[in-house]
Amino acid sequence: MHISGVKTAFKIADVEYVKDSTKLNFNYLKDLKDENNQSLSQNILTQNVARVYLIVVDGEIKKIGGSQADGGIKSALNIYKDGGVKGRPSIRSFGVWYFLYHTILTGAKIELYQKLTP
Repeated sequence: MHISGVKTAFKIADVEYVKDSTKLNFNYLKDLKDENNQSLSQNILTQNVARVYLIVVDGEIKKIGGSQADGGIKSALNIYKDGGVKGRPSIRSFGVWYFLYHTILTGAKIELYQKLTP
């Protein structure tokens, strides 16, 4: 499904390759806007609220996930920056990082979206 078909999520970050590394950088948008184009505070990224995230590659949704992790969406997505190599990541978390890392090496555009849930 193309992200343009989703009317209830808003973009929060672009993903970039960190040169000569196996890490990814998440460039969180400075000017956050919700799905209705209303400005949002940066603290929405660290608020402890239930949320759904979408990983989008070249406009196509590749993963939909959910989290209630402390530290907000930034904390929830942090594992995907390096696959959790300093700890013991789940196979799923490592697999998502692996997918992102190898996808970005192809030159694809990767974006992160969020949907707040009641």
